[in-house]
Amino acid sequence: MKDQQAKNIGLVTFHNVYNYGGVLQAYGLCRALETHNIECIDYQQQDLDLKYNHKLYDGRRSLKQNAKHFVKHFILKKGVKKENKIKEFITEYIPLSKGSYKNLTEVDVNSKQYDVLISGSDQIWNPQFTGGKLDPVYLLAFGNDRVKRLSYASSAGAHKFANGDRKTLTASLGAYKNISVREQFLKDQISTFMDKDVQVVVDPTLLLTGEQWRTIAKPLSREMPKDYVLIYTFDNNSVCINLAKDIAKKLGCKVVFISSKKQKADLVDVCLEDVGPNEFIWLFDNARFVVTNSFHGTTFSLIFKKNFYSIYKNSNPYRVLNLLDVLGLKDRLIKNADDLADVTAPIDYTIPSKLLSERREDSIKFLFDSL
Repeated sequence: MKDQQAKNIGLVTFHNVYNYGGVLQAYGLCRALETHNIECIDYQQQDLDLKYNHKLYDGRRSLKQNAKHFVKHFILKKGVKKENKIKEFITEYIPLSKGSYKNLTEVDVNSKQYDVLISGSDQIWNPQFTGGKLDPVYLLAFGNDRVKRLSYASSAGAHKFANGDRKTLTASLGAYKNISVREQFLKDQISTFMDKDVQVVVDPTLLLTGEQWRTIAKPLSREMPKDYVLIYTFDNNSVCINLAKDIAKKLGCKVVFISSKKQKADLVDVCLEDVGPNEFIWLFDNARFVVTNSFHGTTFSLIFKKNFYSIYKNSNPYRVLNLLDVLGLKDRLIKNADDLADVTAPIDYTIPSKLLSERREDSIKFLFDSL
């Protein structure tokens, strides 16, 4: 039910990417604000669009890149089913703006109706994802003068800002009513060049409880093992695979792998390449144990109170490290299993669940107080 004083809210985030974390964090924030008139501005950021669009030919790609793209997506059809399911999820569950926009001017012309603009979560302030420079759309350089601007759980990953980026951020964030980020690492950076309060809040996936996520979870159409250790990783991480197999052997259950790459039959019992977001949620909810090196793999393990291990990633350790440290679960972030006395050791969620609930309430309060 909409609030009687519902605000018109425009959100910019990485909503149209073919990975589970991106679309589920966008959904999480939209659902948390469902009492207002929120919509995700359908900004087709050119660098992300180049990476994720599957046009037969794109002039921005070289002939070699187009040929490789053609073979992968139109002949081998790698990831096509998964991507179609993600597209369907976006259409059904994420409220999008009526139009799609390709640049700042188009976004600006079509954003005069908003009372509030939000820079959302994911690594929208990491230049590595936006062509090597900060994108002004994700810094809310549009809209009318009276609009309130704020950020919610925005991230730059492990990126360290150069002087030019710092000047851009200082000028842009100066117009924000409130600023919140996902990692302490980013807060510490901003605090070195801006005299403005910055809050650290939870990722949007953590704004919703397990019960709320279950309302959109869907079981797979194929038969699944009753008991399984779930692996979710972006790569063929040997630490994840070997640890999961060890845990499964001790617990007497199967190994299920959510992967974008086909695994050899002797590595896991079930390899899933075409899982949709709803099925992704179901798989975490029904797993007996989880092994992951993904941030959102970690958040959904926490949401459903799973026994889990998160494998340390040198490229971007801050987001998982910050989260688990706050919840008193830093021992579940490991580089390898060599020092684990008992790989099946359970987690006592009494204190972590209380801490997560408090962090969720604080984050929701920040969000609504900022509107």
